[in-house]
Amino acid sequence: MLNYLLFLIISPLLLFAACRYDFQEKIPPKAVKGVLDLTDWDFKRDGPVNLSGQYEFYWKQHLKPMDFSKATPPKKTGFIKVPGYWNSYKLEGKNLPGNGYATYRLKILLNDPKEPFSLKFLSMGTAFNAYLNEQKICSVGTAGKDRETTAPRYFPQVIDFKVETNQIEIIFQVSNFHHRRGGPREVVLLGHEKEIREIKEKRLKFDLFLLGSIFIMALYHLGLFTFRKKDRSPLYFSIFCFLVALRLITTGERYFIHLFPNTAWELMIKLEYLSFYLAVPAFILFMQSLFYLETSKRVSHFIAVLGCAFSCAVVFTPARVFSHTLQAYQIITLIAIIYGLYVPIVALIRKRDGAFVFLLGFIILALTAINDMMYAENVIQTGYFAPFGLFIFIFSQAFIISLRFSKAFKTSEMQFKELKETYQAYRGEIIDRVQAEEALNESEKKYKNILSSIEDGYYEVDLSGNVTFINPAFCKHLGYSEEELVGMNNRQFMTEDTAQKVFKTFNEVYRTGEPALAFDWENVTKDGKSKIVECSVALIRDSRGQPTGFRGVGRDITERKQAEERERLHQEQLFQASKMVALGTLVSGVAHEVNNPNNFIRLNTPTLLEAWESIIPILEEYYEKNGDFIIGGMNYTEMREKIPILFSGILDGSKRIMQIVEDLKKFVRKDTSDLTQSVDINAVLKSAISLISNMIKKSTSHFSVEYGRDLPVLSGNFQRLEQVFINLIQNACQALPDSKSGLFVSTSWDEAMNNIVVKVNDEGVGIPSESLAQITDPFFTTKHDSGGVGLGLSISSRIVEEHGGRMTFVSEIGKGTTAKIILPVNQKNHTLKGIIE
Repeated sequence: MLNYLLFLIISPLLLFAACRYDFQEKIPPKAVKGVLDLTDWDFKRDGPVNLSGQYEFYWKQHLKPMDFSKATPPKKTGFIKVPGYWNSYKLEGKNLPGNGYATYRLKILLNDPKEPFSLKFLSMGTAFNAYLNEQKICSVGTAGKDRETTAPRYFPQVIDFKVETNQIEIIFQVSNFHHRRGGPREVVLLGHEKEIREIKEKRLKFDLFLLGSIFIMALYHLGLFTFRKKDRSPLYFSIFCFLVALRLITTGERYFIHLFPNTAWELMIKLEYLSFYLAVPAFILFMQSLFYLETSKRVSHFIAVLGCAFSCAVVFTPARVFSHTLQAYQIITLIAIIYGLYVPIVALIRKRDGAFVFLLGFIILALTAINDMMYAENVIQTGYFAPFGLFIFIFSQAFIISLRFSKAFKTSEMQFKELKETYQAYRGEIIDRVQAEEALNESEKKYKNILSSIEDGYYEVDLSGNVTFINPAFCKHLGYSEEELVGMNNRQFMTEDTAQKVFKTFNEVYRTGEPALAFDWENVTKDGKSKIVECSVALIRDSRGQPTGFRGVGRDITERKQAEERERLHQEQLFQASKMVALGTLVSGVAHEVNNPNNFIRLNTPTLLEAWESIIPILEEYYEKNGDFIIGGMNYTEMREKIPILFSGILDGSKRIMQIVEDLKKFVRKDTSDLTQSVDINAVLKSAISLISNMIKKSTSHFSVEYGRDLPVLSGNFQRLEQVFINLIQNACQALPDSKSGLFVSTSWDEAMNNIVVKVNDEGVGIPSESLAQITDPFFTTKHDSGGVGLGLSISSRIVEEHGGRMTFVSEIGKGTTAKIILPVNQKNHTLKGIIE
């Protein structure tokens, strides 16, 4: 492993050294005050030279060679260091801004100008023209004097030329209005044409080698992710490789612009920045996926968010804006590098697989990344080496992948051996289990056949009450298919009260483990009908004895319950009949005892009134002579007004007592069930209202009755119809929420249908639609709290049916109920005039 690691590190370094061009024994001279003296420099022996040093600097001037031949040469701003940005140049104590234009001038002294020469340009920020000995040799972009006349462009190239003299004058006209920094920031190389071309070809081969290697590794890791998407580390590393490959072709020699010469400068600079800004979070996420126990998700996500935020700034702003974010992001990158060193060191301490190799490769990658940042800031003049650092790092990852594959292969061999042994061990057990399952399936089939054939219902539910199994008898009882019931909760086919009772029973069975026998469920069938089921409940346990649900048997006892209700109704009617007999006897006695003193009052009151009227003249004469006087503790003038009213009230009260006694006698009179009596409906209604007038007055202040005109007499029973009207009006009074709500009664004649129609309309609370169809059923009542037993409407409905008629009800919640009695008429003998009260 150690030999492999040494080969891993040394071989790329040797390749890199062989491809570089700037290892020279002799130190090249630098320009001093605008003059570069190369008279002692032998280009054949010593190689090309960097045109670095002090250039003449002319700020805010674009000068041509002829301008320097004039009698009055242009005024120099000073000398400036090249390569470098003019932002660091101080003029009048202040640094120059990034936006502007200037002229750079350099004189070169040669010793042997016979051989053809070449100049190798990379980039100048952000557009320039180059002149050599009064001839324009190249123009990259458009070097103007403001943003409108300047067109930025990067286009690295080699310019060949020949000179006849020992002196070369080079002039650069540089403009920048689209980037935060301007000037010739990269080295210009001068040498013999052959050597410059060789350097360019070597660099091209090396860069293409790096590009191909990085791109192939990106595709390789992307393919790994495609086959195993749970592991995201290949995806992140693939993205990182693609971004570094993009950076390789958008920096340095900028091959991208040679491949796509029409690409806008703004787009290319965005790609250059994005390849840097997105590569940092991609690498951090890759490292997190490898060493997830040693990384902090918060730190990783924070760096990723920052990278995305800076990238958005690049995408949505121009270069003159987002180029100012570079230094801030370089600080973030340094922090990420420190964090990237910390994680593999911790992983190495914890003896994670591949941590040492990862750390070694990352150190080289980090050093090259730091070199690129220093080169971008013009701190050093080396070049962009991050792709080379990634190339070394890829070798380390290849070693880690091969190590993992080797371990995975050994693990798979061991697992295959263990699996084979396990297969042999379990084969016999599987055969036994299959036989046991076949026997169990046969037993279960018999069990289901038995459950399907019994008449009683059988059910199974889970601990939440959801049906897991139900037999056909129970399905028939509820009106659902088995497919509909399985999965349905028991609350969906029972009333709320029953659901509460079932819940308590299930809880008790679950708590005690003892079965519950024979308790009633009120189920609601699919068509809305109510049915009573007598059920048992027992606990279902799994093989470990843990409760998993409930089971039980149910029997439909609806008809038995209905028979019990009919019997109870019969007993109630017998009891009611006995009460009516007792009431009749009581009313007869009370009527006699009340009528005697009432007759005394009724007969003597007119005599007293006549005596009062006779004595009035005498009292008036006394009043005229003596003035007002006291009679019975009251002034005479007040007494003479009230005495007639008092006598009238006594007579009216006596008559009302007589009428009430007479109505009571009629109500309790023995019912012969004679349905051939000639009955006046208006008279029956008037008698019923008289009996319950006190209840009506207490219930509502808005009561009216309209008696229909020309109603025919029908055949029926006066007392039984009176009982129907009393019952309906009493129910209407009880339904009123307050005395402001109205109660309206009317009779009418439907000549077309030959029917008498009686309507009782209240403005009460209304009856729910689901209860409306049941209100005439025996013992159905909505007035349990007030003592209702649910017999009144049932008896009334039967009485109306005995008369050949029918009752209908229309109700709306919150608005009231209208009860309508329709009675057929067989003959027309007598009519009454309608009145309105």
